[in-house]
Amino acid sequence: MPPPLNGSPLPEQAAADRRTLVLIWAAVTVGVVLLTGVMSVLVSMGAGGVVNEGAVLFYANALISIAAIAGAFSVQRGLEARLPATGSYAEAAGLIRTRVLLSAAIMEASAFFAAVAAFLTGDLLNLAFVVPFFAFIVLFFPSAGRYMYWLALRERR
Repeated sequence: MPPPLNGSPLPEQAAADRRTLVLIWAAVTVGVVLLTGVMSVLVSMGAGGVVNEGAVLFYANALISIAAIAGAFSVQRGLEARLPATGSYAEAAGLIRTRVLLSAAIMEASAFFAAVAAFLTGDLLNLAFVVPFFAFIVLFFPSAGRYMYWLALRERR
């Protein structure tokens, strides 16, 4: 039975599935915030900076960040393209869960690399590459409206 699409609240199962996504989304975000904070403090205190050629890591950081943005957006677009082909709510919820977590993980990996690069080079400028992670997290937050939108795509066959 598909959830109602006329603005009424999400059915119980859909609401529970969305809450689980929000919880995991928050956990991923907190992990990145903590790592970024720890690396910022360590670099500010003079720890790290063990790599002499920091420019190489900086450019690698930029490349990884660009690739992560392209990859994560591609995963999100793939979600919207594949939802109409799902047959049941369970299938759609599984696809949403998989694609949402995969896209967040791709961005998280890029942010982790940025934090490690900052520590290894001793240069806080590398942490600028964490910003796309936070932008992505805000843009694709699994809100009730977005979750309903995804479920509505399921019905477009």
